[in-house]
Amino acid sequence: MSKRIPKIDGPKLSPFRGSLENVEFLKVLGPGLDPSGSSTDWVPHSHVFLVRINGKRYSLKVFNFFSIDELLPFYPGAEHLFTDDLVRYHLDPFYAECRVFGLLIQKKKDDALAVRCHGYAMLPQKIEKQIRDRFGIDGWNRQPDDAGTPLRAILKDYIRFKTACGRKKLPAMRSNLRKLNGMGIFNMDIKEDNYRGGRLFDFSIALTPPHVWLWPSVRSRAEILEDCAEDEKVFDRMAKQINKRREEAEAEAGARWTEGIGGRVPALRLHTLSKRNGRVSKSR
Repeated sequence: MSKRIPKIDGPKLSPFRGSLENVEFLKVLGPGLDPSGSSTDWVPHSHVFLVRINGKRYSLKVFNFFSIDELLPFYPGAEHLFTDDLVRYHLDPFYAECRVFGLLIQKKKDDALAVRCHGYAMLPQKIEKQIRDRFGIDGWNRQPDDAGTPLRAILKDYIRFKTACGRKKLPAMRSNLRKLNGMGIFNMDIKEDNYRGGRLFDFSIALTPPHVWLWPSVRSRAEILEDCAEDEKVFDRMAKQINKRREEAEAEAGARWTEGIGGRVPALRLHTLSKRNGRVSKSR
């Protein structure tokens, strides 16, 4: 497997260079809950697993399949522009991520501006069976046209942090997002759940040029500019929520400390250095 994908103009991702022969599945990392909270028909873009390959841990993101009809947008007057290849390679979550990471790796920015990516992989039947037997995950929303097609996956660094920011400051995260946008990568799904340790790791609905949603022949200039500005606007709302929670947590911790000493703050003894004898004396 040596082909770079997708097979269309634009950025392309190379295959994973290692061997999956001895991959060990450790646990499921995602996808989490249905964002609508209620739909029984909800199909996640993917399932993410913590795996170990030759002693190193990776996040293995395995993508569901989607038919052209499921991906096809409703845009009256532009139907003739949406060829099957265009819909598949621009709007399918697997190829959306291939395009993003292909560009980031090409520019040597994947580890700087997002999670490091190690390429894509087509998983053999024995690995699909391993997932089914271990986790009970099966089907993968395969359509009749997908019969016999191997599961598609992308390997990324495993981020150990459990929080969105980790040790990274919000201004640095915003700066990285602006740089991504400056490269032409628009995430379109900025939220805490898509960050770990200050790094963006999910790009399954990202827009990376050339992209049909960025074509003036399909959408108005105002719509395109609105999408291009969306990431930073949403990030600012997210940052505001994070800061508010931090402030509330600090206030609650302070209140608990005060209650723990009976509501009284002990008088502080100030230590001053005696100039006359060079010893520390206590002044009340």
